Amino acid sequence: LTVQKISQLASKIADDVSYANDITILLDTVLLTDNSSQILALAAISALKNIYSKFLTNSWMFEAVSGEDEVAQYRTWMQETYQEVFSGVTSKIGSPTSEISDMAFSTSLSFLNSETLFVKLPRERSKEFISAILLSKNTELIERVSAEVSDLDWKYAALRAIEKFSKKHAADKDTELSRYVHQLLRSIDIAECFTDEHVNKKVKTEASKTIFHIRKAYNSTWIEFLKMRKSLELYHTILSTLHENVIPNMQNPKLLIDFLVDSYDLGGTSSLLSLNSLFILITKYNLDYPLFYPKLYRMLTTDLYHTPYITRFISMMDVFLKSSLLPAYLVAAFIKRLTRNALQAPPHIIVIVVRLITNLMKLHPSTKRLVHRGPEHPSVREDPFIATEEDPAKCNALESSLWELEVLNEHYCPGISSVVKTLRKPTDEVLVELGLAKGREALFKEYSKEWNKDPPLEFSEPLDFDKSEYADVFTF
Repeated sequence: LTVQKISQLASKIADDVSYANDITILLDTVLLTDNSSQILALAAISALKNIYSKFLTNSWMFEAVSGEDEVAQYRTWMQETYQEVFSGVTSKIGSPTSEISDMAFSTSLSFLNSETLFVKLPRERSKEFISAILLSKNTELIERVSAEVSDLDWKYAALRAIEKFSKKHAADKDTELSRYVHQLLRSIDIAECFTDEHVNKKVKTEASKTIFHIRKAYNSTWIEFLKMRKSLELYHTILSTLHENVIPNMQNPKLLIDFLVDSYDLGGTSSLLSLNSLFILITKYNLDYPLFYPKLYRMLTTDLYHTPYITRFISMMDVFLKSSLLPAYLVAAFIKRLTRNALQAPPHIIVIVVRLITNLMKLHPSTKRLVHRGPEHPSVREDPFIATEEDPAKCNALESSLWELEVLNEHYCPGISSVVKTLRKPTDEVLVELGLAKGREALFKEYSKEWNKDPPLEFSEPLDFDKSEYADVFTF
């Protein structure tokens, strides 16, 4: 075959149905052409696209065929051949040659869009199409198909395709595959499915029924996707965005509990990133998880103060400990442990921690006794607080005192002593700003302005000091 003969053959098939058998010749050209004859494969795919742009305008291509006459046999054969052609063209989406891959993508998409003129988006062929795109590991193609997933039928078909794909490849050792699945899955926006019109169960339109199925599919698709093997980087990305981008769109977010608890138990960064999602499930979806605060307490170590995520952790602590329903012993345990660990923390973190403790005491007045206990109190001479106890209910924090504040008050950084004074003598009940955005450099610049510009000098002049050597630098 040559490009010219392929073009002539396509014209004959389109004009005369008696040449329909020659469609298999074009399909074989697509499937069997090696890399040295890429131009033939491109010509064959283009020819099939042109042929079916005509055939797919006939509604009988998608209707059940009855009877055994010649017309029925022809239509049955055409429907079966179309499926073979679609599968053959779709298989070329993963071609290493970008021209063939692009042509196969646009042709398959054209086939699917043509079908929607007569029927709903075909589920099996759309699954085949999306599966081929994911297996191609082509970021550009995934972005292109994401742009197509805009109407309700496409969203539903894409979610079901991803769910099936995730199930099939859950045990694959190739962790890179899940990255492309996540790229497509996160691009499916179902926010419109939560408008008042669609949430109202009394509305029984066709669109509302589709939306109900979309929300249900979104739920099951994410559960299946989370079972896939993932790189640590992707795992952390998912955990950090789950509470904002996924949970609000799920019908039953409680199904995430196994994934989140397993992540929480891993320790380190994974535990930290799973906190927000777990807390949302507890507070908004009535999840019963009594181990949340004990595990959070165990996470509060001195090592955590030196990680890049410490400011994020403190901001979450500010949210988690605000509730007035929390028992005093629990809040006191966190305050005590925060203060104790602050003795080994960097200066800019100490400032944030002390401000957090100030807010917690304003929100939970019963914990102020930790500060007001004077030198005569037994806890100052022998602290009853058990630092090694992992259970906040058994650490005796409420019987202790914050003697650590006296140590922090003598810190070399002037900013620390000023925030400690604010804590010990609160002037009002207004919560203070934590200042999470300030790092080491910002803290240094802020307090270096207060230093005396005239440095202290030796009171007696050295005998062997030659001023002329430094005359261009200093004025004596």
